[in-house]
Amino acid sequence: MRSPILRAALLGACLLGLFNSSATAKPAAPESEIVIRERTFIPAVISLTKDELVTLIIKNEDHDLHAFVPLLLFQGLNVMVTGNSAPEFNETGFARVLIPPRGQAEIRFRPATSGRFFYICDLTGHQMRGEIIVASDSS
Repeated sequence: MRSPILRAALLGACLLGLFNSSATAKPAAPESEIVIRERTFIPAVISLTKDELVTLIIKNEDHDLHAFVPLLLFQGLNVMVTGNSAPEFNETGFARVLIPPRGQAEIRFRPATSGRFFYICDLTGHQMRGEIIVASDSS
């Protein structure tokens, strides 16, 4: 099976992307971004849609360690946390993530409940607060 025709066919298929896993990959989840700058969450309010898979990206542009502590939003949800951050979990699930200076966390999840959910940085002296609004649908 080392015929030139077979090799040419395999090479052609690779060049056309037939064996490229990204050609059949599902589209990426929408992203929402929160930037931490000068001990402030920017924007202070973001909106998401219930039952829609989303990746929440939190970028720490400060020279200080910060925490992202969502209050009630992630209870009972499966979340995937990536980045150079340190996620923490408790008996209710995802509790918070510590984000190093110039670091970031990516949290992929599907909001299951509509409503208003607050998040804070709970480190001493950091009086940072933001809000996530989860709408019932995108219309």
